[in-house]
Amino acid sequence: MDDHSRDDSKAIIESYQDPRIHVIQNEGNGILQALQTAQKYIKGDYVTRMDADDIMPLYKLRTLLEVISAKKGGVIATGTVKYFGEQEISEGYQSYEAWLNKTADQQSFYKRIYRECVVASPNWMMRKEDFDDMQGFSKLTYPEDYDMVFHWRKAGFMIKSCHQLTHLWREHPDRTSRNSEIYQQESFFKLKLGYFLEEYNKKELFLIGTEKKGVLIAKMLQEEKVPFRWFAQDPGLIGQKKRDVVLENIFTLPPEGICILSIYPKKKQRNALKDFVRERGYDIGETAHFF
Repeated sequence: MDDHSRDDSKAIIESYQDPRIHVIQNEGNGILQALQTAQKYIKGDYVTRMDADDIMPLYKLRTLLEVISAKKGGVIATGTVKYFGEQEISEGYQSYEAWLNKTADQQSFYKRIYRECVVASPNWMMRKEDFDDMQGFSKLTYPEDYDMVFHWRKAGFMIKSCHQLTHLWREHPDRTSRNSEIYQQESFFKLKLGYFLEEYNKKELFLIGTEKKGVLIAKMLQEEKVPFRWFAQDPGLIGQKKRDVVLENIFTLPPEGICILSIYPKKKQRNALKDFVRERGYDIGETAHFF
């Protein structure tokens, strides 16, 4: 897919003179419309995607195909990822890589779906018939990789890891995900909060955490006119108002409802928070979700 490139990439690809390679011009602009244009030309029995700046490990396609072939249908195959680049990979990206790979190793994709996008955008394969059943890329919105995972879940597909490295993900300053507004935190929060409210619209909602993410979630809930109670641990904040909501003591958290955990502290504090909400009757990934 040529998304209106301004360098020599199209000429380079055409110079290969390989009948298996077809260069198609994006009918629109940007990644999502490129995917939607490409969808019209898919002829094979399986679907995957690859970004131009990444690297595919040698046996990636064979490995993912073996995962799919072991099941009759409704399976998304994936594996682990590794960032690389000319510059040192930042702590944030290293942390996301480790989180993604742990998610794959534990097969805990849907339990962690509200935390981050649980499958790297160019690191999956599925049957064409399953792809068609969910209407492929045609119903997606930005951020499209995250939205796709929610569509898989809604369709009832299983995500299964091969437990092998299947994607080398290039990190560089000009990445779209670094520079485009559609891939910034607010876009991700808006997308997942919509799915979250659709899933839990009949439960009382409790928001835990009063820092930047907590404030953003509170703002979005208020914009959607969704009632919620807001809990804090800092004694200096309890009883105070934030966005016109009185902050309550976290130790008075009711035992029934749905919790949004808007904080993701270091491991020791995070485990303590998990233990606390479990003691209050919540199940991480079911009735309490890290955002």
